[in-house]
Amino acid sequence: MQSPVIVLNTSKQRETGHRAQMSNIAAGKTVADVVRTCLGPRAMLKMLLDPMGGITLTNDGFAILRECEVAHPAAKSMIELSRTQDDEVGDGTTSVIILAGEMLAISAPFLERKIHPVVILRAFQKALDDAQTILREIAVPVDTNDKEKMLDLIKSAIGTKFVSRWNDLMCNLALTAVQTVVRRTADLELADAEARMPNATSTAATGAVAAAAAADAADKVSADATAAAADSASSPASGSASATATASAQDSDAGAAPGSASATETASAAAPELDVREIDIKRFVRVEKVPGGEIEESRVLDGVMINKDVVHPKMRRHIENPRIILLDCPLEYKKGESQTNIEITRESDWTRVLEIEEEQIRTMCEKIAALKPDLVITEKGVSDLAQHYLVKENITALRRMRKTDNNRIARATGAKIVSSVDELKEQDVGTGCGQFSVEKIGDEYFSFLTKCKSPKACTILLRGPGKDTLNEIDRNLQDAMCVARNVLFNPYLCPGGGATEMALSVQLAQRAKSDIDGIEQWPYAGVAEAMEVIPRTLIQNGGGNAIRTLTELRAKHAAGLTTWGVDGDKGVPADMNEYGVWEPLAVKLQTIKTAIDSASLLLRVDDIVSGTSKKSE
Repeated sequence: MQSPVIVLNTSKQRETGHRAQMSNIAAGKTVADVVRTCLGPRAMLKMLLDPMGGITLTNDGFAILRECEVAHPAAKSMIELSRTQDDEVGDGTTSVIILAGEMLAISAPFLERKIHPVVILRAFQKALDDAQTILREIAVPVDTNDKEKMLDLIKSAIGTKFVSRWNDLMCNLALTAVQTVVRRTADLELADAEARMPNATSTAATGAVAAAAAADAADKVSADATAAAADSASSPASGSASATATASAQDSDAGAAPGSASATETASAAAPELDVREIDIKRFVRVEKVPGGEIEESRVLDGVMINKDVVHPKMRRHIENPRIILLDCPLEYKKGESQTNIEITRESDWTRVLEIEEEQIRTMCEKIAALKPDLVITEKGVSDLAQHYLVKENITALRRMRKTDNNRIARATGAKIVSSVDELKEQDVGTGCGQFSVEKIGDEYFSFLTKCKSPKACTILLRGPGKDTLNEIDRNLQDAMCVARNVLFNPYLCPGGGATEMALSVQLAQRAKSDIDGIEQWPYAGVAEAMEVIPRTLIQNGGGNAIRTLTELRAKHAAGLTTWGVDGDKGVPADMNEYGVWEPLAVKLQTIKTAIDSASLLLRVDDIVSGTSKKSE
């Protein structure tokens, strides 16, 4: 008899076939069970200790799983899901894990019955396509210019979080911050025009005058468009002047009758989708956490705040309408790139070397002073001698600014970051800031650049009792801002409280009976069953009777009432129109896509070869 040929190292751990699939399913269910109690308004908090002894208190799915150390490869894949969800839409990190775990759990019986994984995956893919169609059917458009609706939407997103006690304050912070950093088509066109201006205007006025003229023209166009919108619209739009102008512009683009109310409503609902071009929360919204004070003292600044003090005690600490220069170069004597040796034979030569250093710094400061700035901010150092010359010229300086902070200041004040003082021009000076001041909060000094004319960057100042509390508020605030951003890009909402998942479950179950034939019908119906895990978990976390409540919900949805979901506080059925819980369509689409795709990926695995050796018996 021929001896077996051993290809793989027998000392390594290996699982194959059905055993590998069941191992992956068990790992997925275990990860889902970790965060199951963190869903809904009655969510429990998890306390996690990191290796350094720090404590994380949170009920955010991604924050919890990020701190968990797991060994199983399938569990690691599940944790990546919540990271993807957090990066893409910023919300629904708990839901996606629970749903993916349930998708894996409903696959186990089909694998036991020897149904091939490819057949199961084909049914899953059909169910995903149909689920996306159903989602778009039940989604309703929202007017993003209606502040009340937007605040209600953000409230429902952070109602399950730690900060729900300060709902109104946090919702206002998030909405104000996102609306500050929105860049529309007109903003980008103006920025492009300013970028081309130095080449185009050679003999005309300076760049600053041209920029002011462009701003005046933009204001005039905005005013005309607002007036036209006020005349044509049958009811006044509940938004800002620019929002009204946008709506009227969309009316004319769409070719709708300017007097018709329906056209105006459609345009106002669709305007953000067409006109919002960029909302960069990560780069242009900075959350500054300062322990101490009351949470109610938190606010959004109409500008930027930096943890820096002026470099010289004689410099001004309060300036109205400052002229600002941003630099990316040191205001110090330029040293040699490599080690430099100078041989000096006379004492006068040594004196001359020192004079050259002074002259170089004086020349730098004179070039800066020629533009008459009030404030100079550099990412590098400022030497003592440069400080002396700047104080003589009554110029305030800040040094060692972070690159990200400098970019935010440039966006808020209209200044341009310059890499060398030799290249400074009048149009590089920022004049968009209304006030510069240095204030002491707690034990530290902070520089404030506020009252900016049109700041496209902002800082959220968070106050609170301690570091752990502030970190959790920061996480919740990020979720709230992501929800606002998603709705501005894609202004459609789905009912929350498990209503959307229940509608998907009921409609997919009906389609499984009528439209799907053969073996695929079982896994397809299994997806419908898995969707019920969200409302079921909400009922259980709210202390309700899961079987009775789910039966009532099924009956409501079978009758076509797609807005009925779960009151998460009491665990009983509620109409989301009255209860007021709505979620962005983008979050729901991403959750279902990610959950089904990840379950499909793990079900395709039939062999796990571990890099570690077998444990000794």
